[in-house]
Amino acid sequence: MKKSLVLSILVMMTAVLVACGPSDEKMAEVTQAMGLMTGAGEAARETFLDITDSSMKAQLDELLEKENEIKAIELEKLNDKKIDEEVMPRIEEVTRGYQDLDAKLSEILTAETATKTEKDKHRFSQVYFINKTGMNLTEIKLHDITQDTYSDNFLGDGVTLEAGYTLMGPALDVYADSSRWEFVIKSDADTEYTLSCESLLPVKAEGLSITLSYDSKTEEGTADFGGYTAALQEPSDEATQDASGEGASAEISGEDAESDEAKEASSN
Repeated sequence: MKKSLVLSILVMMTAVLVACGPSDEKMAEVTQAMGLMTGAGEAARETFLDITDSSMKAQLDELLEKENEIKAIELEKLNDKKIDEEVMPRIEEVTRGYQDLDAKLSEILTAETATKTEKDKHRFSQVYFINKTGMNLTEIKLHDITQDTYSDNFLGDGVTLEAGYTLMGPALDVYADSSRWEFVIKSDADTEYTLSCESLLPVKAEGLSITLSYDSKTEEGTADFGGYTAALQEPSDEATQDASGEGASAEISGEDAESDEAKEASSN
């Protein structure tokens, strides 16, 4: 009789202990759910590392903290009902949070990638302008005909590049997907002229000299390109302007300009 009673008690205790722990099926289910949560978190963090915008870092850290709290739960001490009611909803909430955040981060990544791609299409070359138009210039702009965009005035506000003088210092921004350009100048008489030019591609990384010329008889102008380093060896120090208009070394002196004009007059 006593042996039967002891055996019954042992069976009951075993049943109670089994009832307190999760079933194998539930453990498999919760383990899979945790794996999805962890994967979603890793994906969101990887996307975050690929962007420069750090405004969502706090949200990412908060989700990671919740994830670690869930992983610290001793599941073996819970039954199936407890897992369904208390653990699974928390896992699903964090998983959705990661997925929603990753979607937002991916949008930012797409936008930043597009911006960088466009930025990488811009090529810069140090240039200087030689004014052989016979006019005093108040504006020099690059017109990208392909994109129909204009650069800022290379002379800056209130600066005049006199005939025969050189402007040194500007950087030319050339868009790699374009194929046609021209320069637009304005004289101190407030008259605008268009100067044709050859292709600016490939961009000369070592720099470029640009000679601006205009023939008043044919009413045609050109912007001719030359080497930067070689041309810089020729100037004297008497008559030039830098990009700010405050003066430096000269490419074409005032005397040179006058003698050129005299030659043209005598030949006519």
